[in-house]
Amino acid sequence: MYTPLDCVDKCNRVLIQSLYRTRKVAKPYFREWTQMRHHRGKTFLSPPKLFKADSALYFPNMQGYTLASSSKIADTTSVLQGKTSIVSVFSGTWAEGQTQTFVGKEEHPELEKVVRELDYQGLQRVRINIEEDWMKAGLIWLFLGGVRKKLQREEWGRSFVIRRGVEDDVKMSVGMANGKVGYVYLVDNNCKIRWAGSGDASGEEREGLVGCVRRLVEGSKKVDGIPKTMGTKAAPAVAEKSL
Repeated sequence: MYTPLDCVDKCNRVLIQSLYRTRKVAKPYFREWTQMRHHRGKTFLSPPKLFKADSALYFPNMQGYTLASSSKIADTTSVLQGKTSIVSVFSGTWAEGQTQTFVGKEEHPELEKVVRELDYQGLQRVRINIEEDWMKAGLIWLFLGGVRKKLQREEWGRSFVIRRGVEDDVKMSVGMANGKVGYVYLVDNNCKIRWAGSGDASGEEREGLVGCVRRLVEGSKKVDGIPKTMGTKAAPAVAEKSL
């Protein structure tokens, strides 16, 4: 039975959706580019040590397709759960280049050495390309073959293209203050953010990332109680829709 309260609820939902769309449209397009004039858009300095697990925020769940299957929607949480992950988040070539200063195999060979060394203990790289513009997203889909050639086959299932954008409130809560800047997160096996970086990496930040990766993987081994072995499967996905 339809009641006046149902009408109120429906009107509230419509109002909230309208306000959200208005805020998205009203957001100055050039504001993020203007902010790039200062330190090439670097939002924050990376911490010298890991965030404490009990106070760390969860990495938000995002949905999109991976390079392994462009026709199937996948959750990022299902890939992160049960693993220690170095997550690169970017939108566009500029931002991707910034994440490479932290995690690139040529730009940061010491990290590449650590990834190879600790791979059997559950350490992995994850790439998340957020592209809300339908035209740019279409170009990415068109040239997926070229993108795949840049990565090893086992990395395809951990390389996401996200079409549905992440809400601004969620972005701000995890430090993604500028959509034109690249971000790197170190996420533990419970999907909690334990370290973060933005913009271009400094020498100190690269060194700090290597140390934090080693400490986090070592800490995960102690919690598990037994050494992880090659081929360990991730735990079932637990979708985190919000922080």
